[in-house]
Amino acid sequence: MNPGRLKDRITLQRKKEQEGSVIDLDDYEDYIPLWSEARFLKGRNFYAARAANVKTDVEFIIRYRTDIDETMGIKFNNRFYEIEGILPLDNNSMYLVVKAYEVKHDM
Repeated sequence: MNPGRLKDRITLQRKKEQEGSVIDLDDYEDYIPLWSEARFLKGRNFYAARAANVKTDVEFIIRYRTDIDETMGIKFNNRFYEIEGILPLDNNSMYLVVKAYEVKHDM
């Protein structure tokens, strides 16, 4: 993969550590900004995913890291995404594919 394609800026977020008896499960804090390539599902892939009840809206390709997991979130263009899965892109462990779906909050 060409590293020049990593042109989309995302921010990984992790859940805030909370004190007290009231815990907000959707409270995240910014962890680290990263360069990525955002791939939105479209066309045949979009309809195939919807037919299989897969809620993946976007795939982010990032450089390989060991400090992320599925409990984190992603902020991209003022939208929030929950991580659904993290997979290696290739056998060289140079890149990861982070599958995520958009979180829509009712206000």
